[in-house]
Amino acid sequence: MLGYGVDLTVHEIAQRLVERHGMTVDVWTPTSDGTYDDAPYDLREIIVYGAPVNRVLPLLEFNAWRALRGLKQRLVDSGEDYDVIVPCTHPYYGAGRVFGVPSVFFNFGNVPTSGFTWKGKLNWAWLDFAERWLHKPHSACVVSISRFLNEQQSYDVQRHGRVVYLGGDHYYPAPSQARVEFRRRHGIAEDAVVLGYCGRLHRDHPPYKGTREVLQIGRRIHEQLPNTQLVLCGIGSPADEAWVRDEGALPIVNLPPAEMPAFYSALDVYLCASRWEGFNLPIVEAAWHGVPAVAYDAGAHAEHVTAVLVPDGDAEQLYQRTLELARDSRLRGELADQARQRAQLFSWDRAAEQFAAVLNEVAR
Repeated sequence: MLGYGVDLTVHEIAQRLVERHGMTVDVWTPTSDGTYDDAPYDLREIIVYGAPVNRVLPLLEFNAWRALRGLKQRLVDSGEDYDVIVPCTHPYYGAGRVFGVPSVFFNFGNVPTSGFTWKGKLNWAWLDFAERWLHKPHSACVVSISRFLNEQQSYDVQRHGRVVYLGGDHYYPAPSQARVEFRRRHGIAEDAVVLGYCGRLHRDHPPYKGTREVLQIGRRIHEQLPNTQLVLCGIGSPADEAWVRDEGALPIVNLPPAEMPAFYSALDVYLCASRWEGFNLPIVEAAWHGVPAVAYDAGAHAEHVTAVLVPDGDAEQLYQRTLELARDSRLRGELADQARQRAQLFSWDRAAEQFAAVLNEVAR
């Protein structure tokens, strides 16, 4: 589905496995909104029954196991077979054992549960337990999207694990006039210093993402420098849009993918207050467009942030360093060049090549 980082990752790597590495790839999903219908891999549907009870993750995993058993039998009946299974999300991590072939556990990490309901915390506790004890030890390889995630695992899992960084060049490059046209279309002054953030703009999003903090910092900087404009882009409802606007920022909700390069090209600084990230695609997307980032030294940020890292949770320093960048165009220019150079390390071609090597090794 559009707007989900795991789905984007699966798409970008799967299409390259087909086009560049000559593999036959089926992508199984319980739902699709049509975003990836024209992909070169075969997009197929898996149905997991039991909707009334599937909010309880152990029951969802059991029902998924039943669906996978049925899927295996249908494939056997049709003469199809797989060499490797790559489960990317719960509840499908046991698919390799169901199919009786090697599996590569694609590890995106599990978010902090601060702000979740007690039911949500119980579900995530089960998820951590199942991954750690039931699934990862039985996988041929665990591929993590950052060293941060890889090092959170047990030593035994790390030994047969790999780190494959994601790419950020799916929205690159922007048309030559994209910056000017995007600003004009959204009423942003040509000489404004634009601070940007991309993510889910839900007012009730778990607090680790720091969306409220981004809004507070943007408002404070605007009070100091009236020519600054904070722009938040991402998935949201009309109510979320109104909330962002009431907080003094410009909301750009549900922007089509074709317009995302223009959004990034219109920015001067990318501002992130997240306290946990398994990778953080938007920072790397921004870097491909020469936009330096200011972020907490949290999660995987130290592995790719292209401008300024501040101590985790130090909101005052996050504000001060962002203000410094907003004031200093020369410094922004220097950091923009560094961002473009660093971004070259994070391409989808590179990610697919490394992942293909893992698959070939596992399939032997």
